[in-house]
Amino acid sequence: GKNGEAKHVFKLSNVFTPDQPLNVALEEVAKNINERTNGAIEIQIYPNGEIAAYKDGVELVLRGAHFISNEDPSYIGDYVPEYKALVGPMLYETMDEYSAMCQSDYVKEINKKAEEKGIKVLALDYCFGFRHIVANKPVKTPEDLKGVKLRVPKSDLWIDTLTAMGATPVPMAWSEVYSALQQGVIDGLETSISDVAANQLQEIVKHISLTGHFCGTTCIALSNEVWKTLTPEQQKIMEEEFAAGAIKNNEMVKEQEAKDRKMLEESGVQFHEVDLESFRERTAVV
Repeated sequence: GKNGEAKHVFKLSNVFTPDQPLNVALEEVAKNINERTNGAIEIQIYPNGEIAAYKDGVELVLRGAHFISNEDPSYIGDYVPEYKALVGPMLYETMDEYSAMCQSDYVKEINKKAEEKGIKVLALDYCFGFRHIVANKPVKTPEDLKGVKLRVPKSDLWIDTLTAMGATPVPMAWSEVYSALQQGVIDGLETSISDVAANQLQEIVKHISLTGHFCGTTCIALSNEVWKTLTPEQQKIMEEEFAAGAIKNNEMVKEQEAKDRKMLEESGVQFHEVDLESFRERTAVV
């Protein structure tokens, strides 16, 4: 409106801490979009999973809410199965490999399919580091995971992957992880190095085994119906800013992870190389 009121107010939910690169990058994207649209688009960001996340977030998108979902692409994979293949286990060795894949014609085709299902995907590569096994003992081979209870997100892709890797997956909300570790309900989890540091999990678990089984990533998605109500110029600004934000985020993540690894090593966490080939064989079925 003329008096500076936003025409479009979106809520964007993420499960990262306010200081983690992902949230920092998204805050900057929101600020840039607001400035470039002269206040017509306001994006309010809620970190720490304060509002709807995971499946609930994607459902809000499908219902046509003014909501921007920031989730692992496998959650859109419930509607367009190819996304699950895109982020499947043991596929990438660097974040850059994955980002390059996201620019491919193959992925552009999948994004078109998502639009047909009512989901507009603006980015797929807001990465947060590779995910590793974080537990109360070193893990070198699938045999070492026998009977080991690991927290996983409530996602079939995770449950299937960690089962294939030899573990006993325990689906639970991220907010319950710390107390579940303390009480011995779980023996560990799988997450990124920086997530361990940001959530001070090194107080309880002292071993990180470098499986790198998933490239930890999130996508940016909103309702295609709502998207169509934006002007072409506003759409272009949103596309440009979310794309630029992903590049900036991934650079910050690399720097943060190097710092975090050093800090964790100094606080007594041991990092272990694993027999990657044995895990690749096991996860091939997934």
